[in-house]
Amino acid sequence: MKLKDYSLRIRKNITVFLHVVFLTLALAGISLMYLNGRVGAGLSWVLTQDYEESSLFSQQFTEDLDHILNYVAYRDVFETDGALDLSREMFSVTRGDGPEIIYTLEEVLRYARSQGFYLNDQFDVVNDLFLYDNASTNRDQRVNWRAYDPNRTLTEPGDAYSSLLDLSKEVLDCLSEYYKVTYRLLSSPTNLYFTVIYADGGEVVAEYTNAGGMTPDQMRELGRYCILSSDSILVDTNLDTSPGNVSAALERSNLQDADSYFLGIAVDTSYLARDVYAEQASAFQQIQDRFAEGFAALVLGILGCAATLGYLAVMSGYKTLDRTRPYLHNWDTITTESCIVLTGISTLFMLFLGEKIGYRLIHLVMNEHSWEFAERMLRAVIIYACCMIGAFSLLRRYKSRTLWENSLLHHLQENISLYFTDRPFSYRLLCTYGTFVGAQILVMGLVGLMYKLRSYPAARVIGVLLFLGLLAGDYLVFHKLFSISKENDRIADAIENIAGGDTSYQMDLQGLTGKELQMGQMINRIGTGLEKALQEQVRSERLKADLITNVSHDIKTPLTSIINYVDLLKRENLPGEKAREYLKVLDQKSQRLKNLTEDLVEASKASSGNVKLEMTTLDLVEMIWQTNGEFEEKFAGRHLELIASLPQESILIEADGRHLWRVLENVYNNAYKYAMEHSRVYTEVVRRDSQVFFTIKNVSESPLNVQGSELTERFVRGDVSRTTEGSGLGLSIAQSLTKLQGGTFDIIIDGDLFKVQICFPVKV
Repeated sequence: MKLKDYSLRIRKNITVFLHVVFLTLALAGISLMYLNGRVGAGLSWVLTQDYEESSLFSQQFTEDLDHILNYVAYRDVFETDGALDLSREMFSVTRGDGPEIIYTLEEVLRYARSQGFYLNDQFDVVNDLFLYDNASTNRDQRVNWRAYDPNRTLTEPGDAYSSLLDLSKEVLDCLSEYYKVTYRLLSSPTNLYFTVIYADGGEVVAEYTNAGGMTPDQMRELGRYCILSSDSILVDTNLDTSPGNVSAALERSNLQDADSYFLGIAVDTSYLARDVYAEQASAFQQIQDRFAEGFAALVLGILGCAATLGYLAVMSGYKTLDRTRPYLHNWDTITTESCIVLTGISTLFMLFLGEKIGYRLIHLVMNEHSWEFAERMLRAVIIYACCMIGAFSLLRRYKSRTLWENSLLHHLQENISLYFTDRPFSYRLLCTYGTFVGAQILVMGLVGLMYKLRSYPAARVIGVLLFLGLLAGDYLVFHKLFSISKENDRIADAIENIAGGDTSYQMDLQGLTGKELQMGQMINRIGTGLEKALQEQVRSERLKADLITNVSHDIKTPLTSIINYVDLLKRENLPGEKAREYLKVLDQKSQRLKNLTEDLVEASKASSGNVKLEMTTLDLVEMIWQTNGEFEEKFAGRHLELIASLPQESILIEADGRHLWRVLENVYNNAYKYAMEHSRVYTEVVRRDSQVFFTIKNVSESPLNVQGSELTERFVRGDVSRTTEGSGLGLSIAQSLTKLQGGTFDIIIDGDLFKVQICFPVKV
């Protein structure tokens, strides 16, 4: 293999490696964004939202507010003189008709531990036993009172009974709320400050705080706050969402029956203390940074993937940089449909392997929270890789022009076309229409069946797909019929062009198929044959004209010498009557030969168009009068009477005066030579709309046994016996000169009546 071939292969391998790198970068960016972002929040939160504006802060603030309100309700239940008192009475129960039993906090905790319940380091109630005896779960204890819920109302008689285990769990839940505030907000450094005050008659009866006498204004300066008092129904807060049911909770915790209360809670957003708020703020900033990094990696990865994929798409299928010879791998030689099917099967197989092996590896190396996302990413990568292999195979087929040629559909179409090509059009139409009607009936029947089974979701989907397929099929049939009609229109246009005289016209066969393609090829062959025949005829006419011109020229030179010598002999006054008579005949024949030669040259020039015209404005009426005057005496020599019917006004035409005179001279000479003696010759000029017609007619002396069109051919005369001295070129010359000047020349024969009609456009 040549060095440049290796160079391109190395470039491709490097590009594939870079594509994998960029794809990995894009997947890493998606992972960072998904695992460190807020799905559904978009991109704006990364640039515009702070931790205090996030739902994370709102959730933590609401939880702490609930804990504080519960602490207010339970502190006096568990404390004596500001310290936890295990001897405080929690609830009173009576079993059956037995005496009242009062349980202290110490007894409740001891019993709860015996049942496996305790508080963990986060002060949440947990249990590690999960098996209880019937005595602990039997709801046979009638509750007399609960110290932690003195205002509880019973909605049903059964609510008065409970089990000792359930009562102990209730106490542990209340103690959990007490400890969470005591240890996290009172005993440890915190950024959350709160104050709850109950007053009666302006005198404070109960106060719960860690703010150390902080005023409401000082709380507002900390950052985020919520302030509420019984004097107002509005909550003073700068939180995005105002906490709900705070007033009701404060009223329930008003065990002293105070007439007013005050709640102030604020978070120091400078986060000087190391607590849950500071940790969440730092984590939120890290999430934003990771999300931004993920977005940048995603954009860079997509751009890199697009660039490398574009380069591979351009260079795929080539072994050299000049990209002149596409090549195919062995995989690319199978049919197109097989390639698509095998790509789908291989994709399903790789997905199966990914599920059986890849998912297990994911479960080993990643936490459970990320399993679902990682599995989706693995499926996407498998589908992408398999589809890219198939897509590049199809691309190489397209470049080598085998995508359609090597498909089963193409082979099927060729077989069907081969079967129908040589069939009559009626047969093809019958088969096509029968197939179309059968397909319509079949699909409509399936749609009706799916409609009856519409209670099944799959049937509804299949029915919709069948209906859409029916519409698509109808459109394709219409498009095919429309394409065939366009092909027929193109064939008709080609026939019209050729029939109109454009024998060089060639159809564009691009897009024609089947019978229409054969017809187009035949029309092109007909046009080519006509063009060749026409060119042969033109060439033959040109050769004949050249031959006549050359022969006439060759004859003219010795003829001139003969005429000159005859003229010299006439001047010698030769003795003898016979010699003078022979000299006279020789003179007449040489002059006739001279006229014939000149007519031949002029006829050749007129028929080939090699005549120089000097078009001017002429008065046709005046010109006919002059011609009549010129030939009147000549006609009288044969006892012909010239009768003219000419208008009084002038009629102007555009013509060459010299050549028009030659036309008139030829038709008048023709009447002079062939008109019956002692008859009349009629001339007439008539204007009809924008045209003027000149007519000359006479009765022929000899029977006219030829057509009018034949008389304008060369060397054809009306008297077949050729008793006159005409050359047979006069009318042909007249017709050619008339056409060259833009007029028409027609000969009309009616029995022995001979008529010539010349027409010119009137100049306005």
